[in-house]
Amino acid sequence: MHIHRLKITIAALALLALLMAACGGSSTTPSKPTPPPTPTPGEGQQLLAKASKALTSARTMYAIFNIAIAGPTINGTLKTEVWNEQPDKNRTVVLDSTISQFPSGETTVTDGKQVWEYIPSRQVVYNGPVTTSSSGTPTSGSGSGAGQSLLIIRIVQSILTNSQATLVSSSASANGHAAYDIHITPKGQSTGANPQRFNYDGDVFLDKTTNLPLRVILNIQGLGKITLDAPQLTLNQPIDEKLFTFTPPPGVTVKPFPTQGPETGTLTLQQAEQQAGYHLLSIPASQTDYRLLSVDALGAPGNQVYTLNYQYKDNTSFSITEGKALANLPTSGTSVKVRGTNGTISSVGNTNTLTWTENGVGIQIAGPLSNQQLLAIAQMLT
Repeated sequence: MHIHRLKITIAALALLALLMAACGGSSTTPSKPTPPPTPTPGEGQQLLAKASKALTSARTMYAIFNIAIAGPTINGTLKTEVWNEQPDKNRTVVLDSTISQFPSGETTVTDGKQVWEYIPSRQVVYNGPVTTSSSGTPTSGSGSGAGQSLLIIRIVQSILTNSQATLVSSSASANGHAAYDIHITPKGQSTGANPQRFNYDGDVFLDKTTNLPLRVILNIQGLGKITLDAPQLTLNQPIDEKLFTFTPPPGVTVKPFPTQGPETGTLTLQQAEQQAGYHLLSIPASQTDYRLLSVDALGAPGNQVYTLNYQYKDNTSFSITEGKALANLPTSGTSVKVRGTNGTISSVGNTNTLTWTENGVGIQIAGPLSNQQLLAIAQMLT
């Protein structure tokens, strides 16, 4: 996926991109917390695991998502239509929005080789090549796109796989369908000096026939209440390949994606550190086998997460993502020792992710790398 204002592969990820914008540093507690449900955790956990497996293994997806956010920093609604075909084809259209980050009419398309982003309000189409890493993750021509999209995907995976799930009701209803109501909270965090920062509770409504999500309601510390409705969600059905190509409308200017500046959100490492207010770990310039391609910021000022996009000499692309909002993010996988503390290595497809917290900052290294390569890169960071 392309970093230059490219919207995320599925609209559910848009929800979590906004979630990350505010969940890191605020001490505001969620309003109107969900009452504790009657415990039936075994069945709820199994249902959530089935839903997670269905979504992550789907070959194709078509969906319409309605997202509503009500909180102290962000308020608005977003409606998107999404077509997705693994591993690297996507079309996302913002049908309606009151959130400035996602203007109505914006369309992003990638066929795995090129990416187009049409911004009607500017009468411009940005276009550029896509480089696919060995992990199957499409990136921009500069290789800078993997970081944020992988970050968001990891957050989604974390919620689906690391939530404590409790079945509240087997006779609920959502979007006109019979549904299971499953209450979710973060599982117990790993031990450490820093408190759990990613704090949420809420409910997932699963269709009793398809076991797919119909509605997700989350109360998130520092952000407020987020409601995601999926009135349409279809997996593994054929998608017309023409949807993954784009012809610019007549009279619209076609430009290459900008490489740096306010339109891209791309920063220098020094600018990112000044903005963050703390030191960002990076690979020393003396390690000439590694090239820093870009530095990107995700989130609202004061709660941002920074992604350093690198390329190894064999053209392997990987990212280093760090921020206080990621401190002690619940993860599952293989426990390892890294830089004198506890870390976790997890896998999604061919992408491995090393996660740990250091000096109150959560750090993730992700890419088509072996466990040994991840640990070696972590040790060289300064």
